[in-house]
Amino acid sequence: MTELSVVLVNHNGADCLPKTLRALGRNTSAEEVECIVVDSGSADGSWERVEDSWDKARALRFEENIGFCAGCNRGADAARGRLLAFVNFDGEVEPDWDGPLRELLNDPAVAIATGVLLTGDGARVEAAGLEIAPNTATYGLEEGRPRTALPAGPVEVSAATGALMMVRRSDFLVLGGFYEPIFMYGEETDYCLRVDGRIVLHPGSAIRHEHGHAAGPARSATRLYWGSRNRLLNAARHLPGPALAKAVVTSAAFDALTLAQVRRLDAARAVAGGWRDGVRMMAKERRARSAAERRRSARRLGTLREALAQQRQLGRL
Repeated sequence: MTELSVVLVNHNGADCLPKTLRALGRNTSAEEVECIVVDSGSADGSWERVEDSWDKARALRFEENIGFCAGCNRGADAARGRLLAFVNFDGEVEPDWDGPLRELLNDPAVAIATGVLLTGDGARVEAAGLEIAPNTATYGLEEGRPRTALPAGPVEVSAATGALMMVRRSDFLVLGGFYEPIFMYGEETDYCLRVDGRIVLHPGSAIRHEHGHAAGPARSATRLYWGSRNRLLNAARHLPGPALAKAVVTSAAFDALTLAQVRRLDAARAVAGGWRDGVRMMAKERRARSAAERRRSARRLGTLREALAQQRQLGRL
């Protein structure tokens, strides 16, 4: 059996995908490895001849943009590996990125192993694992700090970043993979709240990330729409009544503050569309989880004070 299957979801990645694949080829230590590049409706030919960048890679092409969640799931379906890693198509893994994560998953109590998301130059942290805010948005732990501030060894975290995470493929398939109606942004929140085991960050595994390839710059209309919509969807899926009410109010305040800062008509339309579609989906999502599961999820949320403190530290409030 193949030890490791790496799945990347690509959308118009001609400017970044070859670098990503070359870094994987140089820096992956597993001997029995394959890479599945799931192409989600690209129009730039970026899925063609991926094996030229890494001979372990093969493309799985879809004519339409099926989204990150469905793309990961189709890659998992096609994979042969015992372990399954999801890696962003716009990042470059550092040497032996996979070794520490594979070692973590030797412990049956660990459900998800995740690495560190770094800035493009590797100097600063974007996320050393994720915390889940009361509105179900995630934010990066240690964000903005130098990588020298990272913990010395593995630490348990609330959620893993979808940019660099590893699971047992059998577990992922049993859980149904990522929840496809999310489409993109928020999938790791939903998945991490559904797993029973521990979620562990290993600081010895890292990827350097380039922003803007998948959905444009921060606070683009695409990011604002899916963020607003999927916070409501995840809150409805996972939270009991009082926590759900708090999540909706917190999301409304967060989006109002964002719009006051960006002052763009396309941003306002994106947020309004996210709320329209998110509210429509909430009633159905209330049936997704049991009352006991929602109570458990609520206990895993960070506090509003912690979330606000992190945003102030980064100069966003």
